[in-house]
Amino acid sequence: MSTDYEATPSEVRTFALLQLALTAGFLLLIFWALDGTDADLPPWWVFVVLLVPVGVAAYFAEQVWLKTDPLDPAEDPQENERIAVGVFAAHSVRRLMICEAAIIWSIFPWSFLGSWAAWPIVIGGLPGFALLVFELWPSLRNVSMTAAILETEGADSRLVDGFRGW
Repeated sequence: MSTDYEATPSEVRTFALLQLALTAGFLLLIFWALDGTDADLPPWWVFVVLLVPVGVAAYFAEQVWLKTDPLDPAEDPQENERIAVGVFAAHSVRRLMICEAAIIWSIFPWSFLGSWAAWPIVIGGLPGFALLVFELWPSLRNVSMTAAILETEGADSRLVDGFRGW
Protein backbone atom coordinates (compact mmCIF):
# COMPACT_ATOMS: atom_id res chain seq x y z
CA MET A 1 0.00 0.00 0.00
CA SER A 2 1.28 3.45 -0.80
CA THR A 3 0.10 6.78 0.44
CA ASP A 4 -0.58 10.03 -1.36
CA TYR A 5 0.60 12.17 1.56
CA GLU A 6 3.89 12.22 3.42
CA ALA A 7 3.10 13.85 6.75
CA THR A 8 3.86 13.68 10.43
CA PRO A 9 1.20 13.90 13.14
CA SER A 10 2.46 17.39 14.00
CA GLU A 11 2.06 18.51 10.38
CA VAL A 12 -1.47 17.09 10.21
CA ARG A 13 -2.39 18.92 13.41
CA THR A 14 -0.85 22.17 12.14
CA PHE A 15 -2.73 21.78 8.85
CA ALA A 16 -6.00 21.32 10.74
CA LEU A 17 -5.37 24.39 12.91
CA LEU A 18 -4.50 26.49 9.87
CA GLN A 19 -7.60 25.42 7.96
CA LEU A 20 -9.88 26.00 10.94
CA ALA A 21 -8.39 29.45 11.55
CA LEU A 22 -8.70 30.41 7.88
CA THR A 23 -12.30 29.22 7.70
CA ALA A 24 -13.28 30.99 10.92
CA GLY A 25 -11.59 34.18 9.74
CA PHE A 26 -13.30 33.98 6.36
CA LEU A 27 -16.72 33.45 7.98
CA LEU A 28 -16.18 36.41 10.33
CA LEU A 29 -14.95 38.64 7.52
CA ILE A 30 -17.97 37.90 5.33
CA PHE A 31 -20.29 38.22 8.36
CA TRP A 32 -18.99 41.72 9.13
CA ALA A 33 -18.90 42.72 5.46
CA LEU A 34 -22.61 41.90 5.22
CA ASP A 35 -23.45 43.96 8.33
CA GLY A 36 -24.14 41.01 10.58
CA THR A 37 -27.74 40.16 11.36
CA ASP A 38 -29.21 43.63 10.81
CA ALA A 39 -31.59 42.27 8.20
CA ASP A 40 -34.84 40.34 8.36
CA LEU A 41 -34.73 36.69 9.26
CA PRO A 42 -35.04 34.53 6.12
CA PRO A 43 -38.14 32.39 5.55
CA TRP A 44 -38.25 28.86 6.98
CA TRP A 45 -37.43 27.18 3.69
CA VAL A 46 -34.04 28.93 3.61
CA PHE A 47 -33.21 27.25 6.93
CA VAL A 48 -33.94 23.88 5.32
CA VAL A 49 -31.97 24.70 2.17
CA LEU A 50 -28.96 25.74 4.28
CA LEU A 51 -29.04 22.92 6.83
CA VAL A 52 -29.66 19.96 4.52
CA PRO A 53 -26.20 20.30 2.89
CA VAL A 54 -24.61 20.26 6.36
CA GLY A 55 -26.38 16.98 7.10
CA VAL A 56 -25.37 15.56 3.73
CA ALA A 57 -21.77 16.66 4.33
CA ALA A 58 -21.81 14.96 7.74
CA TYR A 59 -22.98 11.73 6.10
CA PHE A 60 -20.32 11.78 3.38
CA ALA A 61 -17.55 12.86 5.78
CA GLU A 62 -18.31 9.83 7.92
CA GLN A 63 -18.10 7.59 4.84
CA VAL A 64 -14.46 8.60 4.25
CA TRP A 65 -13.31 6.09 6.88
CA LEU A 66 -14.76 3.22 4.91
CA LYS A 67 -12.74 3.95 1.76
CA THR A 68 -9.47 2.56 3.11
CA ASP A 69 -7.62 -0.69 2.57
CA PRO A 70 -6.12 -2.32 5.66
CA LEU A 71 -2.38 -2.28 6.24
CA ASP A 72 -0.29 -5.32 5.36
CA PRO A 73 0.81 -7.07 8.58
CA ALA A 74 3.96 -8.33 6.81
CA GLU A 75 5.11 -4.77 6.08
CA ASP A 76 7.81 -3.09 8.17
CA PRO A 77 6.22 -1.48 11.31
CA GLN A 78 7.83 1.92 10.63
CA GLU A 79 6.56 1.81 7.05
CA ASN A 80 3.06 0.93 8.30
CA GLU A 81 3.18 3.86 10.71
CA ARG A 82 4.27 6.22 7.91
CA ILE A 83 1.51 4.91 5.65
CA ALA A 84 -1.08 5.22 8.44
CA VAL A 85 -0.27 8.90 9.04
CA GLY A 86 -0.44 9.52 5.28
CA VAL A 87 -3.82 7.80 5.07
CA PHE A 88 -5.10 9.89 7.97
CA ALA A 89 -3.82 13.05 6.26
CA ALA A 90 -5.61 12.04 3.04
CA HIS A 91 -8.80 11.42 5.03
CA SER A 92 -8.45 14.85 6.62
CA VAL A 93 -8.18 16.55 3.24
CA ARG A 94 -11.25 14.70 1.92
CA ARG A 95 -13.29 15.59 5.00
CA LEU A 96 -12.10 19.20 4.74
CA MET A 97 -13.33 19.45 1.14
CA ILE A 98 -16.69 17.87 1.98
CA CYS A 99 -17.32 20.15 4.98
CA GLU A 100 -16.08 23.28 3.20
CA ALA A 101 -18.53 22.64 0.37
CA ALA A 102 -21.43 22.85 2.85
CA ILE A 103 -20.00 26.06 4.34
CA ILE A 104 -19.52 27.67 0.94
CA TRP A 105 -23.09 26.72 0.02
CA SER A 106 -24.30 28.70 3.05
CA ILE A 107 -22.47 31.82 1.92
CA PHE A 108 -22.76 31.83 -1.86
CA PRO A 109 -25.30 32.59 -3.20
CA TRP A 110 -27.64 32.82 -0.18
CA SER A 111 -26.02 35.80 1.52
CA PHE A 112 -26.29 37.82 -1.68
CA LEU A 113 -29.66 36.69 -3.07
CA GLY A 114 -32.16 38.14 -0.64
CA SER A 115 -32.20 40.92 1.90
CA TRP A 116 -31.02 38.52 4.59
CA ALA A 117 -27.50 39.95 5.02
CA ALA A 118 -25.39 37.54 7.07
CA TRP A 119 -28.21 35.35 8.38
CA PRO A 120 -27.28 32.49 6.00
CA ILE A 121 -23.80 32.45 7.52
CA VAL A 122 -25.30 32.09 10.99
CA ILE A 123 -27.88 29.50 9.89
CA GLY A 124 -25.72 27.28 7.67
CA GLY A 125 -22.15 28.46 8.13
CA LEU A 126 -21.89 27.98 11.89
CA PRO A 127 -23.25 24.40 11.89
CA GLY A 128 -21.00 23.71 8.90
CA PHE A 129 -18.01 25.09 10.80
CA ALA A 130 -18.90 22.99 13.85
CA LEU A 131 -18.99 19.93 11.57
CA LEU A 132 -15.62 20.93 10.11
CA VAL A 133 -14.06 21.17 13.58
CA PHE A 134 -15.52 17.78 14.55
CA GLU A 135 -14.36 16.04 11.37
CA LEU A 136 -11.00 17.73 10.75
CA TRP A 137 -9.36 17.91 14.16
CA PRO A 138 -7.20 14.82 14.85
CA SER A 139 -9.11 13.90 17.98
CA LEU A 140 -8.88 10.50 19.61
CA ARG A 141 -12.15 9.53 17.91
CA ASN A 142 -11.00 10.50 14.42
CA VAL A 143 -7.56 8.92 14.78
CA SER A 144 -9.05 5.75 16.31
CA MET A 145 -11.54 5.38 13.45
CA THR A 146 -8.74 5.41 10.89
CA ALA A 147 -6.58 3.11 13.01
CA ALA A 148 -9.43 0.62 13.41
CA ILE A 149 -9.90 0.34 9.65
CA LEU A 150 -6.16 0.12 8.96
CA GLU A 151 -5.62 -2.58 11.60
CA THR A 152 -8.41 -4.95 10.52
CA GLU A 153 -5.93 -7.51 9.14
CA GLY A 154 -3.72 -7.48 12.24
CA ALA A 155 -1.11 -4.84 11.37
CA ASP A 156 -0.20 -2.30 14.05
CA SER A 157 -0.48 1.22 12.67
CA ARG A 158 0.66 2.98 15.88
CA LEU A 159 -1.53 5.83 14.67
CA VAL A 160 -3.13 6.62 18.02
CA ASP A 161 0.26 6.65 19.76
CA GLY A 162 1.67 8.96 17.08
CA PHE A 163 -1.01 11.57 17.73
CA ARG A 164 -0.79 11.51 21.54
CA GLY A 165 1.81 14.27 21.87
CA TRP A 166 1.85 17.59 20.10
